[in-house]
Amino acid sequence: MGRKLAPLFFAAFLAYGYNNIFMTLTPSFVVAAGGTLAEAGLQNSVYLAAAVLLRFAFGPAADRWGTKPVMLVGLASFVLGGVLFPLCVEFWQMLLVRCVQAVGLASFWSSATATVSEAAPPQARGRWLGLYRLTTSASLLLGPLVAFGLVKAAGFAACFRVLAGCSAVALVCVGAMRLPRRHRCERLRVTSSCAKGSFPLPGVVGIAVAGTFVAAMGYGLLFSFGGTFISAAGMTGNEGWCFTLIGLGGLAANPVAGILCDCRDARRLFGVHGLLMGMGVALFAVAASSLPALVVSGLCIGYGYAGAMVCAQAMIARQVAEGRQATALALQQNAIDVGIASASALYGGVFSALGPSAAEPFLFQACFVTIRGVVLVAVRSGSRDDSKGSSA
Repeated sequence: MGRKLAPLFFAAFLAYGYNNIFMTLTPSFVVAAGGTLAEAGLQNSVYLAAAVLLRFAFGPAADRWGTKPVMLVGLASFVLGGVLFPLCVEFWQMLLVRCVQAVGLASFWSSATATVSEAAPPQARGRWLGLYRLTTSASLLLGPLVAFGLVKAAGFAACFRVLAGCSAVALVCVGAMRLPRRHRCERLRVTSSCAKGSFPLPGVVGIAVAGTFVAAMGYGLLFSFGGTFISAAGMTGNEGWCFTLIGLGGLAANPVAGILCDCRDARRLFGVHGLLMGMGVALFAVAASSLPALVVSGLCIGYGYAGAMVCAQAMIARQVAEGRQATALALQQNAIDVGIASASALYGGVFSALGPSAAEPFLFQACFVTIRGVVLVAVRSGSRDDSKGSSA
């Protein structure tokens, strides 16, 4: 099993690293090319918005024609984007290339996750999804650090070309994969015999998407305004600690949450991780001036958020037919991007009115995430037996 998925895991590590590096480097590139700070932010917003729209096409396409061709299209767009971006001299050209790269963001992510879900044994899907997310999360810790060093040594153009080469390697890895071919009728049946807490298909996807959106809003709030809040609380110099701890908490959560989802109700675990994240955000709001409290809150937020994402994907993997998983996972990925963007827009206005030291946005979001967690833990659903043999 590990040998079969190893090429995909390596390709995903490279693709996620590509995305993370471009998200962090392109604002600096735009400014260095004579653009404004507004334009630097706009190009990433256009990239994410284009990906959200494109997923409505690529999700169903992966379900209809298979995930492998869709992943290859996405990686090819990353290669093309890496080659073209350093050639851009006008801002409209940069926006056009970012839209090309949005094809990769829209097509690769959900298709790769669906591939892991389909290839993994039904009783171990949570474990393999957790390991997959662990692999992709590791790219965030390494990618930007290496990229900034490369830019300092050789410039933006060299870094972008290296990223194009990494995407080409990922393209070869996915192209060389041998995936099992199933008839479409077979892929439209739920194969998991352990789908506890069964809901109808719209309910499963709705819970996963809505819960993901709420958690992503908290994540977006922290990453957009957490640094300025910590500085306003008099803890200047500890901003990096907070985000590092969130990352470490997420790394720990991915495999553990995946293993738990294989033997427990993924929906209730989804709620439990939300409660943990809500506790972390609340602690961050009331005790950000204390370094020990900052450590605890960072770990709780990271563990809760990453664990919640694994649980949402495990719910889809266990209760949605393989022939519809790519579409469902595309909707879940859209919920992440829209949730993060919504938090930046909504809470940006609040902080503008109340000041950077305002704790109210964090407390409100903590309550929002906690309520969502309580509902997921408390709501009753069908029995384990009801889910056997059901079709979606």
